[in-house]
Amino acid sequence: MTSLLRRFALASAVGVGSLVLAPVTPAAAYSACPANTMCGWLFFSDAARTHQQGGHTTNCEGVVLDWGIKAGYSTYIVEGCGGGPGPV
Repeated sequence: MTSLLRRFALASAVGVGSLVLAPVTPAAAYSACPANTMCGWLFFSDAARTHQQGGHTTNCEGVVLDWGIKAGYSTYIVEGCGGGPGPV
């Protein structure tokens, strides 16, 4: 019985360790843009949002652009692909 407990403890430790060591991917949290829009998140280093430091956006062709530091203050943007404002 002790051998079974040891195996269970080892399996649990490995499972928890892999959860702790697994990289967190911010992209997994991003949703798809509404139809016929470009959208995404812009990240700023200051609350006034004057210094952009990164972003995760999808353009009208569906190309995902992911750059810079994705932390700090964020703003969600959405714009219609026809040049006008997109749906909110």
